[in-house]
Amino acid sequence: MLSSVDPVKLERILKEGVDNGALPASFVAIGDAEGNLISCAAGNRLLNNPASGSIGDDTIFWICSQTKLVTSIALLQLVEAGKISLDTPVAQVLFELRNPVLVLAHDESGKIASTAPVRGNITMGQLLNHTSGLDYSIDGKQDTTAPWFGVHATFTHNYTGDGIQKFFELIKGDLPGVPLRFEPGSDWAYGFGHDCAGFVVERLSGKSLEQYFQDHIFSPLGITTASFKLSQATKEKLMQLSLRKADGSMELLDIPSFHDEQSTVHFGGLGLYSSQKDYTRLLQHLLQIKLGKATKPILSQSSVDSLFIPTLTSAGAANNNNNNKPIWSHMWVLGDDKRG
Repeated sequence: MLSSVDPVKLERILKEGVDNGALPASFVAIGDAEGNLISCAAGNRLLNNPASGSIGDDTIFWICSQTKLVTSIALLQLVEAGKISLDTPVAQVLFELRNPVLVLAHDESGKIASTAPVRGNITMGQLLNHTSGLDYSIDGKQDTTAPWFGVHATFTHNYTGDGIQKFFELIKGDLPGVPLRFEPGSDWAYGFGHDCAGFVVERLSGKSLEQYFQDHIFSPLGITTASFKLSQATKEKLMQLSLRKADGSMELLDIPSFHDEQSTVHFGGLGLYSSQKDYTRLLQHLLQIKLGKATKPILSQSSVDSLFIPTLTSAGAANNNNNNKPIWSHMWVLGDDKRG
């Protein structure tokens, strides 16, 4: 029961963790299906900088792969609207994914050296559970500790043009098609699937992903801080990321500035900013839907249930469980979890 949670005690625990150096800063929000929500925080917005101010309910985080859940919700809404199914070939909407190629070998530098035509089709559902074959580190050179330093970082707020087309040009390079690590549906790899799902939402809805999220997810739930657009006012509330080094110390980690108020390219895999309290409201709403307690639900109960159903093949589940890459997406999205 939420009533049994002592926020004063919780805040004390968080503060102890920050004071002893175990955490740079910490924010915790807890909600229940009745609509109750409590939150507490400890630490400063900038690492080791008390002058930056304490974090709180209005602190903005770059929520990285927590974006993936929101994109999954949007795609499931289009499924419910009858525009697509989870079995619809993605190439029907994203022609850039027609005729992808299977990577067979890399040279000593990590560059793709050999490919073959892909036999199957990538489906909408495979974008959501990381079984499409799209992989952040497909060329063997991508820094897997920071996927945004590759293709994503190319898109600064100064970029203009057809962002979707440019995105696939960068992934494809000089290959005959977009490279896949494996045949669609046969395995698991953490990659660009949700970015592609976001592009699907844009093409089918006729809206930018920013506008779609605001109209169909955030506004209906009273969420006001979540956005792809990093305004100056938002920057002043932005929590700086930190990285723990091998010796246990922490250092600041720069957040790439590929979004601002003029951004036109939105990444459904990692692009959102939000307060954690607002993000908790979204999770709380999904809980309410699942338990049949939501008013004006943004998804059906069956769609929410599908978020928790394992969908990986045995090979994909084994790869997921044994992989040693960091996992930024902490949400279970159509089987994206350690259970397979």
